[in-house]
Amino acid sequence: MNILMASDICDLTPAWLKERGVRAVLADLDNTLAGYRANEPDAAVALWMAALKEAGIALMIVSNAKEERVAAFCAPLGLPYLARAGKPGGRGMLEAVKRLRMSAAETVMVGDQYFTDIRAGRKAGLRTVLVNPRIKGFWFTLRRLYETPFIAGKAEKL
Repeated sequence: MNILMASDICDLTPAWLKERGVRAVLADLDNTLAGYRANEPDAAVALWMAALKEAGIALMIVSNAKEERVAAFCAPLGLPYLARAGKPGGRGMLEAVKRLRMSAAETVMVGDQYFTDIRAGRKAGLRTVLVNPRIKGFWFTLRRLYETPFIAGKAEKL
């Protein structure tokens, strides 16, 4: 199972998702949908979320962050979520798929970290998309350098 890579979560358009039979997106929160501690999405992500909703594609946030953090972001948007998901374990992913009443085949996991988000999605049998973080910096560069040997030969650009 290959890992898809995209520059940004907004590159996953509803049309692209539907062409691949995707009916649900599980997304990491911090640095995938919003910067750390941001309690709302930026304009581009808000438009992307609205486009998913209009297209009938479910979106659920699956985060390792504490309940308070994830609820503060999701509640105003009416988004379902799973906090303290236990990534890189796949159990949280399977729970999210079950809550959405979807199958693994019609669900994709999107995140900015290979060792948590992508590994969790793969353990649950989901298609995965690794995206660049919303806020890039020294730690992103260092982390991607470390991740590269693990994703080499398994990744393809969107």
